[in-house]
Amino acid sequence: MKILILGGGGVGSRIAEQLIAENHDVVIIERDPSQAAVLSHRLDCMVLNDSGNSREVLRRGGAAKADVFIAVTDSDEVNMITCGLVASEFKIPLKVARVRNTEYTQTHLSHTGFFGVDFLVNPEVEAASEIVTSVEHGALSDVIVFDNSDLQIRSTTVSAGSPICGRPLGEAMRGFDAPFLVAAVLRGSDYLIPSGTTILRENDLVYVIGTQANLDRFFSVMGKPRRPMNKIVIVGGGKIGSMICGNLLEDDSEAKGVVSRVFRKLVRRRGRQVVVVDRDVERCKELSRRYPRALVIHADISDEGVFEEEQLVNADLIICTTHNQELNIVSALYARTLGIERSIVLVGNASYGVVCSRLLIDVTVSLRQAVVNAVLRVIRQGLILSVHSLFHGKIEVLEFEVAEGSAADGHPIRDIRFPRDSLLVSISRDGTANIAHGNSVVQSGDSVVVIGKSEDFQQIRSVFTR
Repeated sequence: MKILILGGGGVGSRIAEQLIAENHDVVIIERDPSQAAVLSHRLDCMVLNDSGNSREVLRRGGAAKADVFIAVTDSDEVNMITCGLVASEFKIPLKVARVRNTEYTQTHLSHTGFFGVDFLVNPEVEAASEIVTSVEHGALSDVIVFDNSDLQIRSTTVSAGSPICGRPLGEAMRGFDAPFLVAAVLRGSDYLIPSGTTILRENDLVYVIGTQANLDRFFSVMGKPRRPMNKIVIVGGGKIGSMICGNLLEDDSEAKGVVSRVFRKLVRRRGRQVVVVDRDVERCKELSRRYPRALVIHADISDEGVFEEEQLVNADLIICTTHNQELNIVSALYARTLGIERSIVLVGNASYGVVCSRLLIDVTVSLRQAVVNAVLRVIRQGLILSVHSLFHGKIEVLEFEVAEGSAADGHPIRDIRFPRDSLLVSISRDGTANIAHGNSVVQSGDSVVVIGKSEDFQQIRSVFTR
C-alpha cells in the first residue's frame, strides 16, 4: 500500500517505521526542518519538509495514488481539515486523524465522516482504555486482550528463585497445574521466541499467554496473587485521570458517552473508594462537581508527607497519569516503599516500559504506543481482528480470522510454513480458545493469535488470507 503520513513526530515516525518494515510505500510530510532532516536519515522513506495543508504538497507526496492518509500532527484542527482537503481533492479510501479533544470524539461527528475523516483516534481514550483493562484484570501486569478469544497475554519479570528461573522452559511449565505458554522473551536489548529448551534468566521480561483464571494462578505462584482493589488512588486529574475515575465509579455522563464506546467491559465494584490527587485547584473543583462519590484532594504528590497526611498509604493501587512521566514513575516507586503493592504509570515514551518492569512497576501504558496500535488496527482492518506491538514495534501480536482456502485452512500447525521466529499461540473456534500445539488443525473461520517480527507481517498474513 501507499501511505501518506502528515506529522513526523513521535507517533508519526513510529507508525512509519512499522509500516516501512512491512514493505509499504510510505511518505511523511513534516514542516519542522530539523525533524524532517532526522527522519530523512533514520527512515527508508520519502520525507517532504513542508506544510501538509497544501494541495501541491499533498500531490508531491503522492496523494493521487495513496491508499491511506494519516494525520497525526499536534493540532486536532489541522488533522481534521487536512483530511477534508484530501477527501475533496483526492480519492484516498481511508483517512485517519489523531484528535485529542474529547468534544469531537463523544459526538456523532466521529461516526459520520465529518471533514472527510473515516476514523478518529483519541490518545487519551486509548490510554485510559488500556489502564482500565489492566485494573479489571487485577493490575498485575500489562495486559493484551483479543477480540474473539478469552485468552490474554500478560508480562512479568523473572526474579531469582522464581519457579521458572534457571530451568528449561518445558520443564518449568510442567510444574504448574494451569496451562500457559511463554510467547516471547526480552533479554537485555534482545528478544526471542522461546522453545521448550529455552532457559529463562533473572531479569528476563516474559510475555505469557493463557486464560485469565490460569494466568491468575500463574502469577500467584510467581508471588503476585490477585487482590481486591477496594481503594484506588489516581494521581493526576487531567483527561485520562478523569476518564478512569468516571469509569471506575460509573457515575459520569462524559465517561459513559465517550469511554464506554471504547471499553468492552466496565469495572463494576460498588463501594470502591476512588481518590484523585491533583495540584490544580480549579481542576479539583471541577472533579469534585463531576464525581461527587470520589474523594478529590488538592495537593502536589511530590510534596513531602502527602501520602501520610492524606491517608493514601492504605490504598490497594496507585495510578499515576500526570503529563510528567518521570514524576509518574517516581511516585509509583515511592508508593511501593510505603506499602501500596500495585501500581500503574502512564508514560509518553514506550521504551520506558522495560525500565518500569525492571523497577517492579506492575503496569506501564504508553500514550504514544496506544495511538500507534489504534492506527495500525484501523489500517489492517478486515481479516486482521487486532494488533499489538511489543519491544518498540519489533514484535507484533496479531489476531487473524482464517480465510477459507488459505494456506493454513485444514492443516495442522506443524505443516504450515511460518517465517522464522514466528509462533501460532492460540486457536479460537465456536467460542472456545485453546493454546495451540503442533498437532492442532487450523480451520477456516477460526480466530488465531500469532506472534512474530514486524517485518514478517505480510508473509504471516498471507498464510491466513487468500
